[in-house]
Amino acid sequence: MRTVLPENRRTWKRAQPASLLAAAAIGAIFLLQPAPLRAQDTPKFAIDEDCQAFDISADNSIVYAVPRMKRVKRLIIERDDISISEGPGKVRRIVEADKFMPIPPPAGYVIDSLKWSPDGKHIAVNMTLQGAPPGYADKLAQEEAKKKEKKKDKDKDHEEDREEDLPIPGVGGGRAIALLDDDGREIKVAGAKTRFIEGAVNGTWLADGSTVAYLSGGGPYAIVRVRPSDGQTKTLFEGHTFNTVIWDAKNNRAFAVGDSLSLRGRLTLVQLDLEHERVTEIAPIESYQGGLSLSPSGTKIGYFEDGDTIDVLDLAHPGKPVRVRAGFGRFEWSRDERRVLLKRGPEDRSNILLWVGLYDGKIASILHDLQFRDFRIAPGGESIAVTVPGKRVLKVFPLQ
Repeated sequence: MRTVLPENRRTWKRAQPASLLAAAAIGAIFLLQPAPLRAQDTPKFAIDEDCQAFDISADNSIVYAVPRMKRVKRLIIERDDISISEGPGKVRRIVEADKFMPIPPPAGYVIDSLKWSPDGKHIAVNMTLQGAPPGYADKLAQEEAKKKEKKKDKDKDHEEDREEDLPIPGVGGGRAIALLDDDGREIKVAGAKTRFIEGAVNGTWLADGSTVAYLSGGGPYAIVRVRPSDGQTKTLFEGHTFNTVIWDAKNNRAFAVGDSLSLRGRLTLVQLDLEHERVTEIAPIESYQGGLSLSPSGTKIGYFEDGDTIDVLDLAHPGKPVRVRAGFGRFEWSRDERRVLLKRGPEDRSNILLWVGLYDGKIASILHDLQFRDFRIAPGGESIAVTVPGKRVLKVFPLQ
C-alpha cells in the first residue's frame, strides 16, 4: 500500500532541491566577495624613497637617510641626504648632501645607522667616510699631461682615452660619527681637531641631551663618553673592553657581553652605569652568538646562545632563562614583552617577519608573508616601519 503524504509535506519535499540550490547560490556570492582588509594590511603611510637607514623617536618621528651618488672627475662617491617624517605628507629634509659635504675635495660618506636621542631633539649619525682611491690625484695629473700632448697631435688615437673615461668608485675610509639637532644643524665637539668624531661607531645621545656615548676600536670595543659643548672626553671602564654593547640611553646605562670583567676570563653579561662607571654582573654566559636586545621596559634582555635558540633573562631573576628555538636573525620586542618579532638570516638579506612566542613557542608570520629588508618597532609598540626589497620604500603599519 502506497503512503500518501499530506499536501504541505509533498510541497516541502518538492521545494527542497530548489531551496538548497538557492542557499548554495547565496553562499557562493558571499564566498566571491573579497574579505575585508584588516587594519594591519593597510599601511598608515609610505615614504617613497630609498631609505637605507632609519630610526623612530619616542613621538614616532622617523629620521631616514637616502643615498645620493655623484660623479666628480671620473670618481663616483656617495653622500646621503637625511630627512624627518612626522606623518603622512609631513616630510622635511634636514641634511642636503651638497651642502653638508661640498666638493672639492672629492670626499663622501655612507650613513650606516641613525639614532634619536631620548628627548627626540638630537640625532647621532653613524657613517663610513669615503675618499678617493690611492694614486687618484697622480692619475688625474697624468691625464692632464696627456690632454696637453693631444692638443699638439690631433691625429692621435683616442680609443685608450675612451676606456679610461670609466668612472672610478670611491673607497671607504674610516668610521665616524656626526652629531645633529632635529633641524639638521651640525653639533661639533669643542676643541676637536676633526670635523666628526673619527674612529667611532655605534654612537648615541644620553638622557641629558648634551652627552654622547660611543664605541672606539675595532672590537673588542672601549666605551667613550664626550660632552660636545666643552669637549670633555673620557674613556669609561678604563682597561676593559667589550665584544658587544647595546644602549639604554634614557636610563644612562648600557648592557654588554665580554670576558675582560671576569677573573676567570669567561663570557659575562653585565650592566654598565654610564654616569657613575658602575659595573653589575647579570649572569655568566656559556655561549653567545649575537643579537643582544633589551626589552622596552628595560627588565628583560635576550640574545642568541647559538644559531637557533634565543635566551631571555629577567634581570630580576637572571638565573632562570627562558629558551625558545626560533632560528638566527635580528629581533625586536612586542609591547607586552611576551613575543619577539624576528627576521631570520643576515641583516642585509630580505626575509619574512615572524612573531615568536617566548613562553608558548608559537610562531606566526605577519603582513602576508611578504619579505622585508629591514624593520623597526616604534618605541610605544603600536606600529612597525619596514623597508621593501630593491628600492627601500619605507612603509608604516599598525602593529597587532
